Amino acid sequence: MRIALIHDSLNACGGAERLSLAFAKALKEGGHSVDLYVMEKTMWDRVEKLTSYNRNVIDNEYVLYPYGIVPSIYSRFLSWLLRDVAGIHDVRRRRYDVVVATKQILVPTFVDVLYMHFPDFVPGFEYLYYPDRYMYNTALRIYSRPAELLSRLLISLFKNMEYKPMILTNSRFSASMISRFLGVNGLVVYPPVNVEEYLPLSRNRDRDNIVLVIGRIEPAKNIASVPFIAEKVKNGRFVIIGSIGSYSYYRHLVRLIKSLSVEDRVRILPNASEWQKIELLRRAKVYLHPMKYEHFGISVVEAMAAGLVPVVHKSGGPWTDIVEFGKYGFGFKDTEEASNYIEDIIKLSENELESLRAKYVAKATIFSYKRFSYYVGKLIDIMSKHG
Repeated sequence: MRIALIHDSLNACGGAERLSLAFAKALKEGGHSVDLYVMEKTMWDRVEKLTSYNRNVIDNEYVLYPYGIVPSIYSRFLSWLLRDVAGIHDVRRRRYDVVVATKQILVPTFVDVLYMHFPDFVPGFEYLYYPDRYMYNTALRIYSRPAELLSRLLISLFKNMEYKPMILTNSRFSASMISRFLGVNGLVVYPPVNVEEYLPLSRNRDRDNIVLVIGRIEPAKNIASVPFIAEKVKNGRFVIIGSIGSYSYYRHLVRLIKSLSVEDRVRILPNASEWQKIELLRRAKVYLHPMKYEHFGISVVEAMAAGLVPVVHKSGGPWTDIVEFGKYGFGFKDTEEASNYIEDIIKLSENELESLRAKYVAKATIFSYKRFSYYVGKLIDIMSKHG
């Protein structure tokens, strides 16, 4: 089958981009032709360095419209118009068998399958991820009011439309939000994690008291909480790795680390290579995931497969779907609770760690690429039978 795969840009190399690349790979392995449509030309050298995927996962790449949009609250609407209205019209003219979008911008979108990581366009959700930006800025709230009204209008239009794409999502947490605010049921297809690559690391017993944090360096990831946690954990060394999403936030983190006098315990490795990441997963004992209301959390699964003990915020997919409310790891509500758990884990004997490690590794294997590829294949079979 000829399949069009639509994303805005793969260059961020975050979880959504890895999902898109894995989707393309699964389709290619299934014998399908895959054309990629993006709004920014893919920097494949960067993508391969940060994700290990290369251009072979697609057949052709097309840039729909220039991506040079000035970031603002309203740029989402322009991106939606360019990609999901005008852009998809152009895609449809090429008569693909299936059109898949692997990241949401807004609804409605006229594709066959939409992987909606989270309905982040619903008014009010921005307060969950950027509270300081909105709660204490009256001018910004006034400025964003028309955007909220327009979003509500589009959501209402979507709810009343007869045509809706098949919606996939990444966790029970995200599915519950989609059902609650959009009135449709999302099918949970867990993002693939290359657990096979990380499972051999779990056999390493010679580990340091390293607390690893993996995530894009931007405010929504709540990485600024890490220095405060490190301040209370005297025997741990914290390493933060991830692509830089905001240089101003990166500079803020550097200043915060210095102001708390934890330079000897907290290190940031921006844009670390895959090799550096694997080496840290081999040596670390604890994986800390500070983001609140994370949609899924691929890095949590990677860490568990590598034999690390996960400590996640008690919200979102990592808590509900991966750690399963404390069955396969630990959850925290504040920095005090997080630091207490980390100190307790560091003090565990090797036998105690091994007991936990075995359980967490087994859990991680259910998020394998093999299982994801199987579900993608079944999905395409269903689409082909229903025209």
